[in-house]
Amino acid sequence: MRHSIISAAVLLACSSSWAQVAQTMTQAGFTGLSITPNANLLGWGRSEFSFDNQMPGIVARNSSTQGPKGDNFVLGFGLLPNFELAGRLASTSLNRNCFSEGCGVRDLSASGKVGIGLDTSGHFHAAFGLTDIGGSVTYVRSYYGVLTYDGGPFEASAGLAKRSGNGISGSRSPLNGPFASAAWQPLPLVRAHVEYSDGNAWAGARLFAPASWLPEGWSAHVGVNQRITGSNVTDRHWWGVGLSIPLYKVPALPGNTQRAPLPPLSGTQQRLPAYEARVPAPALAEADRPAAIVATPIPAPSPAVPASPRPAGAAAITDGTLQDLAETLKAKGLEDIYVGRMADGSVAVRANNASYNWNSLDALGAGLGAVARTLGDTRVAYRFILTQRQIPIVAATGEADCLRAWIAGAAQTCTAGELTTPGTTPLDDLQSGAAWVVKAAAPSRDTLRVTIAPVLRTNVGSEFGVLDYSAGTNIGLLLPLWAGATAEVRQDIALTNTSDYDPGGVFDDRRIRTRVERAAFTQAARIPLERWLGKDPVTSASYGLTALTGQVSLGRFGGYFDGAHVEARWEPGEGRHRVTAEGGLFRNANFGELGSPGPRTARPLLAEYRYNYTPTRTYFEATGGNFMNNDLGFQLGMRQWFGDVSVNLYYRRSKLENESTHQFVGIQLSVPLTPRREMEPVHHVQVTGSPRFSQGVETTVREKGSNPVRTGFGVFPPVPSLDATFNFDRAGLLYMEDNVRRIRDAARALQ
Repeated sequence: MRHSIISAAVLLACSSSWAQVAQTMTQAGFTGLSITPNANLLGWGRSEFSFDNQMPGIVARNSSTQGPKGDNFVLGFGLLPNFELAGRLASTSLNRNCFSEGCGVRDLSASGKVGIGLDTSGHFHAAFGLTDIGGSVTYVRSYYGVLTYDGGPFEASAGLAKRSGNGISGSRSPLNGPFASAAWQPLPLVRAHVEYSDGNAWAGARLFAPASWLPEGWSAHVGVNQRITGSNVTDRHWWGVGLSIPLYKVPALPGNTQRAPLPPLSGTQQRLPAYEARVPAPALAEADRPAAIVATPIPAPSPAVPASPRPAGAAAITDGTLQDLAETLKAKGLEDIYVGRMADGSVAVRANNASYNWNSLDALGAGLGAVARTLGDTRVAYRFILTQRQIPIVAATGEADCLRAWIAGAAQTCTAGELTTPGTTPLDDLQSGAAWVVKAAAPSRDTLRVTIAPVLRTNVGSEFGVLDYSAGTNIGLLLPLWAGATAEVRQDIALTNTSDYDPGGVFDDRRIRTRVERAAFTQAARIPLERWLGKDPVTSASYGLTALTGQVSLGRFGGYFDGAHVEARWEPGEGRHRVTAEGGLFRNANFGELGSPGPRTARPLLAEYRYNYTPTRTYFEATGGNFMNNDLGFQLGMRQWFGDVSVNLYYRRSKLENESTHQFVGIQLSVPLTPRREMEPVHHVQVTGSPRFSQGVETTVREKGSNPVRTGFGVFPPVPSLDATFNFDRAGLLYMEDNVRRIRDAARALQ
């Protein structure tokens, strides 16, 4: 009887788990089982890291029972809805120098796979992929096509592959000819599989961590694999581990609660990985959805002619209420606060963001939440402008009571707000003629910013080691002076490094040294072309005359370059296009000394164009000109945004005078490292972290017979960028419209 009860329980558990088989990365850099791929993809907006103590197909041992042991690292990204990309580092030794000690195998390569669904039920998928691409050294390159059937706890795949001959040192890809696999996941935490390729067969199992053990959306697994046939293309058995992380997850602000469903997406946008992925959208009819902020440009009204009749209740807004609003804005970490009245009876509000460094939308939401909380009892119009470094980047106008209802998720028929950005109108004109009751409260110039940020330089998968690094910290002091102006000093402090970065080591010239990294003055300002040319607002907006911003930086940059840098940024209309031009003249103060690479005189002159493909939040970027080390060339890139995380894939071609041209491909991950909201200033000092930390890996391509380590090509000037002022190039109206839900989420922290 007892055995019958246990059997029934197992069958019930199996029958209740009709979810799709969990996807994992293989050692070759594609989603699949252990050796063979399937037609599924790593989820869009997810990243997965895996490790195996095995390198199938690489430098097989002279034994009939053993295969190639080693360390196999894979980092993959679901880069687009139908495309995954992975980098693979395989090595038989971690620290040996290939030139002096012999290191066996050390291979840095990439893999990619594109796939589509074949039916509306999601059971059948097809995909095509390549492994071991990039570079001049090839070990296990294969091309394959695969078809997968996913029927709940069962999955079956079949396909055809072709390896690209024999690789270096007799290695060969185990993926060749017809291949097939089957997987079964009877329980959410267990998966078993068998697979066949090129006359060999394997079996394996994966054990997944319970979701309650990990942060929301994360998954982790440990696996074992067993070779069934006699070939030595792999060891008889090996193990591996993996961790999958959603890049689009955004932590909640303190005090934020979810009290009503958010509106569904528009018909043109993908469901992931925008901000709404953190809070799934309900299936509401369009007529039933709550009103949202209208993200459309609005004309700037003239102070002499009211834009609309005075809203009922505007007279009830006393000076005390406006002062309370200023205090509420200050409590939410905003600075340079102005609150007053317009001639048409609306309330003008202006505040500067210095605390929400992940994303300016959080500051916009916090400001609108303060407006709704303080003024929402009365139907009064508001005009809110958010500035960054005292430069206006976005405005919201609407009615306070409707704004409060929108934030709470209640239905309303009036306008909660309309968004405007510099590309559509000069934002200062929206508050022209305001009678300020509160002026310059919580001035930013009274607070010294102390920044603490990591500094890391690496060489990955080179002939000198699997991972060489020099690590340090950068401590900076920044003081806002007046609108758009800052003075800053930054000091690099060396902490630790591998032996190849030691004095006299092969990477000594790139070692982090304790020294002043930056001592500079920077001034940024919007360039009022519409006033200089005498154009009306409509003409100015149509030609993008209101969307030009300039910046000048003077001082020491990058530790040893003294000089000046000028940048102009133009983002017209809704922000689909952005053009930047920059140039500088620098003198290398330590020219010829170790640790101060670069020319005696640097003359960077660059132009950049960016196109924003909104449905997938993808930026296409092109840069060309003279880079920092006077090498002439261009760089083409695709930057994919997942919330506040970006993945940048690029190709660069560059050459120094009288030298041959060199080509590079690379991938860079950029993440925020600070809290979503920075700490409150204490005694006029605010300690902050790094709002963006970027780290990448690149390799040379099309080099004859080798992959040499080349540095110093395609370097951008190490100066402050205007993109950081404009929310890291996410300040266009299209971006605001795509992330209305995040604005409301931040606003709810006050409700």
